[in-house]
Amino acid sequence: MNAGNTPGYLLKQIESALCSAFPSKTKLEMMLRHQFSQNLEEIAGGENLTEIVYKVVDYFNSSNSLEKLLKKALNENPNNASLKAIKEKFEITTSLVNLLLPLEKQIIKPMQQAYSACCYDKLGDNRKYEIPDNLNDILDNLDNIPILYEIRESFIST
Repeated sequence: MNAGNTPGYLLKQIESALCSAFPSKTKLEMMLRHQFSQNLEEIAGGENLTEIVYKVVDYFNSSNSLEKLLKKALNENPNNASLKAIKEKFEITTSLVNLLLPLEKQIIKPMQQAYSACCYDKLGDNRKYEIPDNLNDILDNLDNIPILYEIRESFIST
């Protein structure tokens, strides 16, 4: 994925998965030392683990290396379900973004129409409905609709 194009909601989920997989500063330091031969202090500092992980993700995102971070984090902690799930989601989302982002200005209206047609009734509440105005917001909203996850899981398990 092009540096800087990773959707914010996905960055947040990556941060959460890393905090789950490496629940202390020391565990995160160990992963970076073992997998990248880098010191955490050279990459990020902070008051608490959440801030430190935020800065680590930002560091790897700015160098277009999030995929490498996730792969190596899984090497260090291969049984962590959160890391496995976010790595899969990252691969799917980055593929979509890489395909659609260059075309976004040309196809945003058809994307909004398709989103509206397939998702309006899936929201399940009567709140004021707003159609997202960019690709990242559409992907974020699709990611938050439970039925889509259930449908995807049924295809994966068959």
